Amino acid sequence: MLIGRALYVLGMAFVFFSILGIIMVLLSDGGGDIALLIFALLNGLIAMGVGEMVIDLNHRRRIQKFDKE
Repeated sequence: MLIGRALYVLGMAFVFFSILGIIMVLLSDGGGDIALLIFALLNGLIAMGVGEMVIDLNHRRRIQKFDKE
Protein backbone atom coordinates (compact mmCIF):
# COMPACT_ATOMS: atom_id res chain seq x y z
CA MET A 1 0.00 0.00 0.00
CA LEU A 2 2.86 2.35 0.78
CA ILE A 3 4.40 1.79 -2.66
CA GLY A 4 1.14 2.64 -4.41
CA ARG A 5 0.65 5.82 -2.41
CA ALA A 6 4.27 6.86 -2.93
CA LEU A 7 3.95 6.35 -6.69
CA TYR A 8 0.72 8.32 -6.77
CA VAL A 9 2.18 11.24 -4.81
CA LEU A 10 5.37 11.21 -6.89
CA GLY A 11 3.26 11.22 -10.05
CA MET A 12 1.26 14.17 -8.76
CA ALA A 13 4.48 16.06 -8.09
CA PHE A 14 5.75 15.35 -11.62
CA VAL A 15 2.46 16.47 -13.14
CA PHE A 16 2.30 19.65 -11.07
CA PHE A 17 5.86 20.77 -11.75
CA SER A 18 5.78 19.84 -15.43
CA ILE A 19 2.55 21.81 -15.97
CA LEU A 20 4.10 24.71 -14.10
CA GLY A 21 7.22 24.44 -16.29
CA ILE A 22 5.16 24.26 -19.48
CA ILE A 23 3.27 27.41 -18.50
CA MET A 24 6.53 29.20 -17.67
CA VAL A 25 8.13 28.19 -20.98
CA LEU A 26 5.10 29.26 -22.97
CA LEU A 27 4.99 32.66 -21.25
CA SER A 28 8.70 33.38 -21.50
CA ASP A 29 10.10 35.50 -24.32
CA GLY A 30 13.16 33.38 -25.03
CA GLY A 31 11.25 30.18 -25.59
CA GLY A 32 12.67 26.86 -24.56
CA ASP A 33 12.58 23.14 -25.00
CA ILE A 34 9.11 21.96 -24.13
CA ALA A 35 9.65 18.31 -25.15
CA LEU A 36 11.36 17.36 -21.88
CA LEU A 37 8.50 18.87 -19.89
CA ILE A 38 5.93 16.96 -21.94
CA PHE A 39 7.78 13.71 -21.27
CA ALA A 40 7.86 14.58 -17.55
CA LEU A 41 4.10 15.15 -17.69
CA LEU A 42 3.55 11.78 -19.33
CA ASN A 43 5.85 10.12 -16.79
CA GLY A 44 3.85 11.65 -13.95
CA LEU A 45 0.56 10.47 -15.43
CA ILE A 46 1.94 6.95 -15.83
CA ALA A 47 3.21 6.94 -12.24
CA MET A 48 -0.20 8.09 -11.01
CA GLY A 49 -1.93 5.35 -13.00
CA VAL A 50 0.39 2.61 -11.77
CA GLY A 51 0.06 3.86 -8.19
CA GLU A 52 -3.73 3.79 -8.48
CA MET A 53 -3.65 0.25 -9.86
CA VAL A 54 -1.40 -0.93 -6.99
CA ILE A 55 -3.72 0.67 -4.43
CA ASP A 56 -6.78 -0.96 -6.03
CA LEU A 57 -5.09 -4.35 -6.21
CA ASN A 58 -4.13 -4.25 -2.53
CA HIS A 59 -7.66 -3.14 -1.61
CA ARG A 60 -9.22 -6.01 -3.58
CA ARG A 61 -6.85 -8.53 -2.01
CA ARG A 62 -7.73 -7.27 1.45
CA ILE A 63 -11.47 -7.54 0.72
CA GLN A 64 -11.09 -11.08 -0.65
CA LYS A 65 -9.00 -12.07 2.37
CA PHE A 66 -11.71 -10.87 4.79
CA ASP A 67 -14.49 -12.50 2.74
CA LYS A 68 -12.83 -15.92 2.99
CA GLU A 69 -12.68 -15.76 6.77
